[in-house]
Amino acid sequence: MPKNTFNYKFKKILNDLKRRPEDAALDLGLTKKRINQILEGKRKLEFDLIEKAVKIWPVNYNEFFSVEDDTKHGFKIFKSKASNSTERKMYRGGEAYYLYKDTVMSKVSTFRPEWIQQLKVVDNSNPNNNGVKFNNGHFLHQFTYFIGPVNFYYILNNKKRVAKMNTGDSMYISPYIPHSFTTRKNKKNLLGNILALTYADKLNTESLNEFSAIGYELTKKFNLNLKNKIYSFKSSLLYHLKNSSISDHNFKELTGLNLNRLLKNKKLPNKKVIDKIATFLKINSRDLLPPIQNDYVKIQKYKSNRSWYYPSKYKKEFLFVELTNLSHLPMSKAFELNILNNNKNNIEFSVPAHQYLYNIGSSKIKINFNKKTKQNFNPGDSIYLKPNVNYKFTGKGKVLILRIGGSVSSDALYHLSWLSQKNLKRLFNDYKQWYN
Repeated sequence: MPKNTFNYKFKKILNDLKRRPEDAALDLGLTKKRINQILEGKRKLEFDLIEKAVKIWPVNYNEFFSVEDDTKHGFKIFKSKASNSTERKMYRGGEAYYLYKDTVMSKVSTFRPEWIQQLKVVDNSNPNNNGVKFNNGHFLHQFTYFIGPVNFYYILNNKKRVAKMNTGDSMYISPYIPHSFTTRKNKKNLLGNILALTYADKLNTESLNEFSAIGYELTKKFNLNLKNKIYSFKSSLLYHLKNSSISDHNFKELTGLNLNRLLKNKKLPNKKVIDKIATFLKINSRDLLPPIQNDYVKIQKYKSNRSWYYPSKYKKEFLFVELTNLSHLPMSKAFELNILNNNKNNIEFSVPAHQYLYNIGSSKIKINFNKKTKQNFNPGDSIYLKPNVNYKFTGKGKVLILRIGGSVSSDALYHLSWLSQKNLKRLFNDYKQWYN
């Protein structure tokens, strides 16, 4: 993205609205010379002009702004000393309940991760313990990694529940599920800790803004029934039929299939039928089978985690331990990475996702970014990595990794891939007007 994003964004808006510089000058009450100076980056686009443009054109304020890149060389590191300086106590019911510390956050990604110590100590695991203070849930998805004896409380289907968690255990909790955490009393009088990694997925600020403008009554009509695969298919089919203005009679005449029978069937149609319907509607088969959400809360015990040596069992440089992952969030992946003997190898990682790294071990590690920049990665340090940044570890240790797609969904990747290399480059600096 060019340095002067205001000017770049302004040019894009004029292209989208099919406004020549002289048209924009007339609309905004400016001279053509001034408009061209803005477009050429010789003059700043003042905020009062943005306000005026928003009033007279069908555009929003956010269209004039780009995400600010606060990383250097594709990464951002937050040292443990800086993390400690953000300590603040949270009180519940008049007593100290949590100790919070920030970890790395970037304007590029939707990660909002916190290190949290459970100051509230309980001597039982009763979910109805009156001393346990539940929150109201929150909008963001949450992955949690547990360190020490921690009770995880949550409310699901109007019932209070508790899970006894220990070091290495992990869990996922979906938005708006009320929950709480306490230290479970232990002989060593240790306080429990968690890394609570909250993040937005496809339902993010931009989509929320659009839904807000549409309004609640109209937005709720988007809801599909994703109770199971059968309901998911039927609900999606009706959505696409309505979107294509295809009646029951049209459907039968054009496909030879009986819609009523499909909707009453208690079994999912076979792949051949689904492919036939998708071809008829000019959509992808997967659009008729959206993912269902079975796990509003998923608890993963450390002993049940899947693990593997990387790059192979014959060359054990790393041990990947898979933590809580969800089928309905395929772009989100969580791991405990054990660096076994990585002083001499040349193994680099490059991952097509936003990454959060936290040194959960007791050893100092070095990390090399793009074969250029080396950083000490000490216990308690955290790192944010842009997608596709190369990095390499040196030393032995243990790292928590969370990967998310952010706004880069599968559909976004497909649309990006459809662009030629030439047009992809133009996407990042649209220097051309739409006309010759």
